[in-house]
Amino acid sequence: MTYPDPAVVAAVTERFVPLRLDLFRDRQVVRPLNILWTPTLLFADRRGTVHYRSLNFLPPADFLDLLDIGEAETRLRWAEYDRAIDLLAAVTARHPDGPFAAEAIYRRGIATYLKTHSNDEMYAIWREIQERFPGSLWARRIP
Repeated sequence: MTYPDPAVVAAVTERFVPLRLDLFRDRQVVRPLNILWTPTLLFADRRGTVHYRSLNFLPPADFLDLLDIGEAETRLRWAEYDRAIDLLAAVTARHPDGPFAAEAIYRRGIATYLKTHSNDEMYAIWREIQERFPGSLWARRIP
């Protein structure tokens, strides 16, 4: 199970403000968030704006990767590019062929562009997706 895993508990409590809502009891809060299925994980910033979401359960190792991607997406909105790049790089360092690897690389390309405004650097990162994950959805998103 994902949530009782000690590494997941530590990551969530150290890095996030967890909020558990009941779809029926907390309708006034849930409805504007467009939550249709449980569990739905929302990654929101300090203003409450949601920047990333994920549905359903994952094994703990994958869940930790998801936390890094969700946090990185939120940090990008606050121009915390170095932290976002580090979080996304950590996903591929831990699980180079994991289910979130191609997505993390793709988003790291975006984060690098936002930091440097360099198309060359962004495409250099994205080439890794084309080489390692050519059939992935993320490779198809590269123009």
